[in-house]
Amino acid sequence: MQPLPMSRRNRSLPRLLAMALLPALLFPPLVTASAADADGGAQQDRPEHAGSAAAKPEGAKSDGNKPESGKADASKADELRGFDPQRSVTSHSLPLPDGALAYTATAEFLPLRDGAKEELAARIFTVTYTAEPKTPAAGPRPVTFVFNGGPGAASAYMHLGAAGPKVVAFGPDGALPPSPAPLVDNPDSWLAFTDLVFIDPVGTGYSRAVKPDETEKRFWSVDGDARSMAEIVRLWLTRNGRWSSPTFLAGESYGGFRIAKMADELIDQVGLAVNGLILVSPVVDFAAIDEDGILGPAWKLPSMAASAAALGRTPGTPEQAAEAAERFALGPYLTGLAGLDYGRLDDARDVFAEVARITGLPVETVRRQRGRVPMGVFTRELLRDRGRILSIYDGTFTAPDPDPGAPRVPFDPFLKGTVPTYTTAFAAYAHDALAVRTESPYRLLSDRVNRNWEWPRMSVPSAVDALQTALTLQPALRVLIVHGRTDLITPYMASRWVASRLELPEGERGRVAVTVHPGGHMMYTRSQGRAALAADARALIAESLRPR
Repeated sequence: MQPLPMSRRNRSLPRLLAMALLPALLFPPLVTASAADADGGAQQDRPEHAGSAAAKPEGAKSDGNKPESGKADASKADELRGFDPQRSVTSHSLPLPDGALAYTATAEFLPLRDGAKEELAARIFTVTYTAEPKTPAAGPRPVTFVFNGGPGAASAYMHLGAAGPKVVAFGPDGALPPSPAPLVDNPDSWLAFTDLVFIDPVGTGYSRAVKPDETEKRFWSVDGDARSMAEIVRLWLTRNGRWSSPTFLAGESYGGFRIAKMADELIDQVGLAVNGLILVSPVVDFAAIDEDGILGPAWKLPSMAASAAALGRTPGTPEQAAEAAERFALGPYLTGLAGLDYGRLDDARDVFAEVARITGLPVETVRRQRGRVPMGVFTRELLRDRGRILSIYDGTFTAPDPDPGAPRVPFDPFLKGTVPTYTTAFAAYAHDALAVRTESPYRLLSDRVNRNWEWPRMSVPSAVDALQTALTLQPALRVLIVHGRTDLITPYMASRWVASRLELPEGERGRVAVTVHPGGHMMYTRSQGRAALAADARALIAESLRPR
């Protein structure tokens, strides 16, 4: 999930849910503590220790009950250097159709250090779930590191929306629940087939830079972010003794862009080749969703068509409407836009008419937009006669138009509505179930991170090269890209186009798969979308672990 994008007309490059900027090569590589220097500022924002007797809920246990020597050694090193991980370990059980799954949850901060003296730069909040398999496994249990997007989004969306053992209970149609949103057991938790580590990047969730005004911006760039999150993966594997575990990365929205970059970074700087990548509603190449070009409008057309059909503005099912729009987008639409002469618009009347038929918009609206219908226009105009607007994150989600006379919709109704939903749910869950004690606010979506993010100034952000490098250097790597059909901000057609242009030999094209399910950017708010996403992730991990 990510904050709303800004139009390219408002900035030199679109801020679109996540844009990549200048590499942060000015800063030295991030490394872990060795063991000696005291950390100035490490006590910043230090709440009551979550592992204390007063903080422990039923089922909680202290670090003394954990047998891993790596964690004990790390705790001693942290103590010597004045760093408090505020670690809390709790025991739980998840009821599943094939029986209860016992698991341990560990909420803790990990130190992010850099510079020649390895000084503490940031405290990264993580939540780890490790399951106790019902039957002995053939080898080490896989572990998946999970991120959200933004830039500026904490991991709570994927955590309490899709993969974790608890999820927010949305309405059957994905409608926002009343506040406070209830949490229920997740029958589709990924914990059934992989251990999970949810990570909040610097400035999101409870993660903070030690000296915000001086150090945080070094992490707020494409390369600085990928490098710092790769370091946290390395540190977690080291402290938990899990280097022999198959390793996977999962990321939603900009998180998908992030993990493609991280896969390359982990190979190059850490020496770790991950086994698989799971990209949920990602943008891999920003050129593919640029509405000022030709490809962006074409790739968004099928998602508009599916949304219009779902809302009864065009005939057929969303699937049928999308398939018909795909054929048009890949042929007459692309050639029509490429050959459009603004001085002879009547020559394009057939193209305009077909776009109007597909989207459910008036022909005059399509003509006025010269055939390129911006998402802002589509979401504002499709149901104007009903006084309602659509969400760019899910074209089937509607809300009353808050200001019909304004030139643009002031906010996205679905995205803005999820902020109190997930923030309240996570804060309560962290306190009640995970024994986290802090007075710091949980930053689900940080506008500060998003506004200060550095993107490449001379090029459009793309993770295609990083993804291609990882696929080339890790012959067993498998990539899954999952989309919702009515996602209007990161359309599934853009990912299909990117996947089709990855250089893989004929017999290896199956290493990259793109799947499409009912729903929007967060298809997991519907139970069937969450189940489909989990099934895709399970299949990807199973295939990655299959003996060759």
